Amino acid sequence: MDNLNKAYQLIDDADVVVVTAGNGLAKIEGLDLLGQTNFSQEFPEIFKNYGVLSVGTALDLKKLSWKQRWSIWSEFIQKYSLTYEPSVTMRQLKQLLENKEYFIATSTFANFFEKAGFNKKRLFNIFGNWTKMQCSSGVNHGLQDDIAAVQQFLSAKDNTRELASLVPQCTVCGQPMEIHLPLNDHFYPDTDDNARFRWFLTGSENKRTVFLELGVDETSPQLLNPVLHLVEEYEQWSYVAADLKKERLPESINKRSVAFNADSKNLLAALVKG
Repeated sequence: MDNLNKAYQLIDDADVVVVTAGNGLAKIEGLDLLGQTNFSQEFPEIFKNYGVLSVGTALDLKKLSWKQRWSIWSEFIQKYSLTYEPSVTMRQLKQLLENKEYFIATSTFANFFEKAGFNKKRLFNIFGNWTKMQCSSGVNHGLQDDIAAVQQFLSAKDNTRELASLVPQCTVCGQPMEIHLPLNDHFYPDTDDNARFRWFLTGSENKRTVFLELGVDETSPQLLNPVLHLVEEYEQWSYVAADLKKERLPESINKRSVAFNADSKNLLAALVKG
């Protein structure tokens, strides 16, 4: 209870809340990147054709045709993004941030925060967003929405001849487009979102700022140690960790941090109740 009271007070007193959200939160929203439970039943064709047992291993498949890649990507985007409805936990997070200046840095790439109604100018998808696509040439020709392409692939999935003609092409160079994820060396983060996040942190240097960790794990180290180092640097910044053990946090921020080693779902439910 003392930890909960401390976390509630840190967030209540804060001028700014920066949320770092990782794979643990994605699991709550329905997408377990590495989970194998029911994969073969939910995606029987992908399992049959490629023998993979998780979304992560399917995304890592190499030497596929563009038709095959977009067929796989379209199934995942349909299930986890197009039909997504925010969970109670996501709605509670939105409630918690309602009267706060906030920014969300996340490795959850399935468009959860956007569909849940968070301010898109206050989001940085560090691993991209698979409802966007980029040129596969490796040259930054900008990002485009891929929902229309996904829907076309889903509608024509039984017509293999037609699928090849549906692979989206870059409007600048004509190369095939790929989803905006770090699947290869061609990936680049959204430069506008990255810049907004950096300027937001700079503008918060002298404010009471709380970093709220939700589901960050080994799949997104960029959201852990670099953030902890920042909190160490600024004495007015604090850290609330849903999923980490106290021993994982630097001793230097012990008095202005709290760790639950639990999960985001239970922590957010308790914080909203106050």
